[in-house]
Amino acid sequence: TKELKMPKRQNVLTTGDIAKICNIAPRTAATWFDKGILKGYKIPGSRDRRVPISTFETFLHDQKMDIDPTIMEKLKMFKEGKPVL
Repeated sequence: TKELKMPKRQNVLTTGDIAKICNIAPRTAATWFDKGILKGYKIPGSRDRRVPISTFETFLHDQKMDIDPTIMEKLKMFKEGKPVL
């Protein structure tokens, strides 16, 4: 299993990061983004997507996913730069 680490001062998530935090397939996170359910931006010249952490936290609240202690603990670990499995 790959560990997910947050570089210092990073304030955005990839769809892969979101997938690990929410325990979903990366394609699911990308679909949420592509359908506009999850707000963010694409890196110019690539298909890579980025979601600001504050936007992701709003998404979790709006989707009632912020009541899941596992998701919130993984997000906290990511923000602290700790590995997320």
